[in-house]
Amino acid sequence: MIWLPSLWSEKLLHLLLPRTCAACARDLPFPLEGPLCGGCMQGLEPLRPPWCPRCGGPSNLRGPCPQCPRLDPGVPVARAAFKYRGPLPPLLHAFKYRGRLDAGRTLGDWMAGAWRRHPELGRPDALVPVPLHPARLRSRGFNQARVLAERLAPAARTPVRDLAVRVVDTPPQARRARAERGGRLAGAFKAAPWARGLRLVLIDDAMTSGETLAACAGALWEAGAADVKAFVLTRA
Repeated sequence: MIWLPSLWSEKLLHLLLPRTCAACARDLPFPLEGPLCGGCMQGLEPLRPPWCPRCGGPSNLRGPCPQCPRLDPGVPVARAAFKYRGPLPPLLHAFKYRGRLDAGRTLGDWMAGAWRRHPELGRPDALVPVPLHPARLRSRGFNQARVLAERLAPAARTPVRDLAVRVVDTPPQARRARAERGGRLAGAFKAAPWARGLRLVLIDDAMTSGETLAACAGALWEAGAADVKAFVLTRA
């Protein structure tokens, strides 16, 4: 059998199965440079300073942060790479619910770029992806937080370790009204005893109320972690 050169093989595959922008569904040109078209790429909004030194939300630093009360004391420092606007919501949806792992890998690479803007996250001993309940992991086929963490790890020069498990399955936070969220995640996570003494950074795709991060961080603190911070792709 005579094999076509790789570039021509990829071009033929693109003609037979054209890829579309994960945000707006326009056809993507060949060669592919990512999951978004040029127009959607320009719509991304990275979070830039000034931001709140605690919760990482946009802040003018002239008064109390209006978003900090949403963040549990169990997460003393949280940071996000992007605002939840423009093409990011449909791109994240394509990754999580349509299996666009190419989108997930790109999002993780973007998080790696943003990590360099946050020296306050320090040099943790491990990145800990927020775990899915086993039933949801079987249904989805992957943990989106772990995909992001694995792409981020080289930039952070830190290994990815699964130091927590989710023992209670609950509806996604984003689908519930804020008033319905409080207290629903108590006891939802358990942490491994070997988290003791480690400096950790939790990794997740999004922060809405902050309750998921707080519940997972709480389990790690109970296991004896020395420090727990959080870094997410986006925040509402």
